[in-house]
Amino acid sequence: MFTPLRSIASKANTRTYHDLARVTLIGRLGADPILRETSSGKPYYTYSVATTVGPRTTDETGNRVEPPTSWHTVFAFSEASHKLLPYVGKGSTVYVEAELEMRSGGNASDGTPLPDRPLLRHQKMNVINRVRPAGEEEDEELADEQEQ
Repeated sequence: MFTPLRSIASKANTRTYHDLARVTLIGRLGADPILRETSSGKPYYTYSVATTVGPRTTDETGNRVEPPTSWHTVFAFSEASHKLLPYVGKGSTVYVEAELEMRSGGNASDGTPLPDRPLLRHQKMNVINRVRPAGEEEDEELADEQEQ
């Protein structure tokens, strides 16, 4: 069943409809999230999520065939998301909601148009199974060494 999102735009009961381009991913982080900066100096994180579609199958010889893996790069500009991302590492299973925006691919050096590319803006993340990032394990080892 499909129900459009609605909101009341004014006291005159004029309804407006909002467009929505949202992607939901359930997969594993391909690497620890990376903190970067925009050209204006604003911090943001990027991280990649690996997903597969379909079950494992077997070929004619009885060997297992894994479904293909798709990789999705997500950009987290919201400072609220910056509190969680340093604490999840490569291999963590996550549920991610992101807004989808298509960016123009521009032109190649020879003038040939390049295909549009998707930009996934982080909106929400739930951690299903957490794996510690590489830096966090090192920090705990250093703390243990300092206590001795």
